[in-house]
Amino acid sequence: MSVNIRAVTREDAARLAEIYSQPATQQNTLQLPCPSVELWEQKIINYPNLGHIGFVAELDGLVVGNITLFTQKVVRLRHVVSFGIAVDSHYTRRGIARQLIDFGLDYAFNWLAAQRVELSVFTDNQAAIALYQHLGFVVEGTQRQAALKNGRYQDTIMMSKLASEYFCEVPT
Repeated sequence: MSVNIRAVTREDAARLAEIYSQPATQQNTLQLPCPSVELWEQKIINYPNLGHIGFVAELDGLVVGNITLFTQKVVRLRHVVSFGIAVDSHYTRRGIARQLIDFGLDYAFNWLAAQRVELSVFTDNQAAIALYQHLGFVVEGTQRQAALKNGRYQDTIMMSKLASEYFCEVPT
């Protein structure tokens, strides 16, 4: 299944508020519960000022996923891009996350001149970890009690993919 990936717009705010309000999304991202449409509108408006670049995945005209690339303003870290991703819980396991990440990697390495794309994922999010590893991300280590989840600080895994690994891989 192929989705249409395009730049996020203010008009996507209501749909993103819905996706980021889903329990599965809240469990595995660092977003706070019950985001308002106005909050998402402000996030989208402020993306350029923060060095964020947002995209959405559409399926039959409905936004079903989101990836945001985070660039670094610190000169010595400008080669690093990180990302956050979410897929509507009604559309998981359909390859949407993979398509969003593939798009994000292409954008980061070919258009932002990234040398490193990194992410942090909760240690209990085995499906995401397996997907990231399948896409060539390498586990670098565990960040102990790095993020609050369900009222407790939990461990996250730091993973990365380097430009040299991206440009040397054989397409699947």
